Amino acid sequence: MMMPARLHPARWLVGATVALLALPLANAQAQGALSAQGFGYPNGGLSTRALGTAGATSEFDLLSARNPSALTGLGATVLSVQGEPEWRSLRVGELTERSVLQRTPLVAAGLRLNRVGLMISSSTLLDRSFATESPGSTIIDGNVVPTTDRLESRGSMSELRVSAGWQWKSLGLGVAAVGVTGEHDVVRARSFADTLAFGNVRDSARLGFQGLGAAFGVNWRPAPDLLIGASYLIGGGLDALRNDVSVASASVPSRIGLGVLYEAGATVVAASLEQIAWSGMNGLGGEAAVAQDATNWSVGVEFPVGAFRRVPILWRAGYAQRDLPFLLRDLPVTERGFHGGVGIPLAGEFAVLDFALRSAQRRVSGDEAQETGIGFSAALTIRP
Repeated sequence: MMMPARLHPARWLVGATVALLALPLANAQAQGALSAQGFGYPNGGLSTRALGTAGATSEFDLLSARNPSALTGLGATVLSVQGEPEWRSLRVGELTERSVLQRTPLVAAGLRLNRVGLMISSSTLLDRSFATESPGSTIIDGNVVPTTDRLESRGSMSELRVSAGWQWKSLGLGVAAVGVTGEHDVVRARSFADTLAFGNVRDSARLGFQGLGAAFGVNWRPAPDLLIGASYLIGGGLDALRNDVSVASASVPSRIGLGVLYEAGATVVAASLEQIAWSGMNGLGGEAAVAQDATNWSVGVEFPVGAFRRVPILWRAGYAQRDLPFLLRDLPVTERGFHGGVGIPLAGEFAVLDFALRSAQRRVSGDEAQETGIGFSAALTIRP
């Protein structure tokens, strides 16, 4: 039996795990995602409640991984866990590819000590999971042998936060220590139609990530019904690791965000604007994993309609536009989405079940490739 040479992980680790982190359009179609280019899709660190308003209220939402000064609104102990599946459909010309993803994008726990609100949270910074399979061929002893090649990636980067917020006169102030961690597993396999003559080849490599940053936030209430918020994340070093040894270095993306919120009784109208310096990650991957800075904005509303056990049911809606971090064939990928949601009190204010639904349209400028994502988010928040 003739056996082709086995691929060695050290030989293609950076090439297959980092340089291939941005695949060409043909592979994007096989993945079923425009949004999984580069190091993956940015979930935004939004709670289900903020997601219902398309992120418009995120600068004032204590569960979202955005503005630590929002913790001034933490009245007691809180625990929240959310899940978020997404159904994607990618169309390239007349071809359509579909995929389903399942995420747990945010887990948070907080408490109040005297005048200080404290929170520990874990949120998904970038998510990259895909599998692509394609026919190919190789030459063995001068003969062309048909093959089936499979490339699979499983992994994400997570943002871990320890945050504190306190009130000082008319200002809410906040600070957070930020850590970025995660890993990517890349599996490369080749199978042969003639399994009696040739053995299959399978190789894998794992790349870890480690980085640090710090976030600061402020909320100011210039009038009883008006709230203005701002936050800034300073990105420190970000390393790609193999066996705890750095193989590439860049920076955790810095972020600046602004928000305004108007309260008309129990109805809230909000808008937010943010800029994320994703280009700080350039150098962590190969030339194909080029990141662009993103400018994102959203508007949204939250209002009560109906009640459950005498506690109002909150309904939400919003619209968002944003730039995705990683280019596809040197072309930017943009996203626009319509969001809606509802918050149902299960036990007064002590337990709330939030739902959010979004429809996102992603496209490449000047290209026929378009992707539709339907995402559903559910979160249980308990205040014992």
